[in-house]
Amino acid sequence: MAIAPDLDPLAVRRQFARRAATLHRADFILRETERRMLERLEIVRLEPARIVDVGCGLGQGLAALAQRYPNAAIFGCDLAGPVVVQARRILEPPSRGLLARLRSRGAPPIASVFVADAHALPMAGSSADLVWSNLVFHWFVDPVRAVEEWYRVIRPNGLLSFTSLGVDSFVELRDAGARLMPFPDMHDIGDLLIASGFAEPVMDMEHITLTYRDATALLADVRALGGNAQRGRFRGLVGRRERNDWLAAIEAARGSDGLLRLTLELIFGHAWCPAQKRLPDGLAPIRFVTRKKA
Repeated sequence: MAIAPDLDPLAVRRQFARRAATLHRADFILRETERRMLERLEIVRLEPARIVDVGCGLGQGLAALAQRYPNAAIFGCDLAGPVVVQARRILEPPSRGLLARLRSRGAPPIASVFVADAHALPMAGSSADLVWSNLVFHWFVDPVRAVEEWYRVIRPNGLLSFTSLGVDSFVELRDAGARLMPFPDMHDIGDLLIASGFAEPVMDMEHITLTYRDATALLADVRALGGNAQRGRFRGLVGRRERNDWLAAIEAARGSDGLLRLTLELIFGHAWCPAQKRLPDGLAPIRFVTRKKA
């Protein structure tokens, strides 16, 4: 993909708002990528004091991070207000009474969940030790700006950890003629991280194949993971004939075992913010040297 994917910002916002009702269908893949992200952090020496989950969804990732880093202040943000409302409801204790406090004793609190656009995070520069983002990158209208925001808010020696769907995702549907938005190439993302000032980026990719007995269930999961937000997308209603033709094309790919398959290319990335952060154009770091008196 080009780093500028030509997405419609309003369509992206609508897709995120819709996730409040459908995100539970994609929970299985979000939890799986979350598990693999946490595995990758096991070999990283990092004790973050402040963590930000960009695109936190319903907040399950926040809870996992709180268990992994019990001493950290953890913040989550999402583009969709309805999703944030649900996340707050899920994460806050059902009661503030003594019994609830006793039951939750030892459970690390989530500092805050708020609505925010990843392209303009309402956070001070160099304020987070870890920026975490699970399956959100491919939704960025302007990936360059979003990555620059990540760089801006991460402290020197802080870490970025994220995932994205990659170019081979939903290849079976593309072969069947589906109109889908493009997904990023792993190498393009790595180049962008370096260009934005990050150091030592590590990119890797895994394929997961999901199996289905029913084409309708397959399409429901695709919608839960996200629809087409491109500017040039078809904006009308899909007719019954076109839908049936599409379902027939999907059915034609059914395997000899009677199952339908859906491929997800999962991109995993992490990168460090260097000890000496790059400053905006036109500015240069000043080194102060204390001289001993003669």
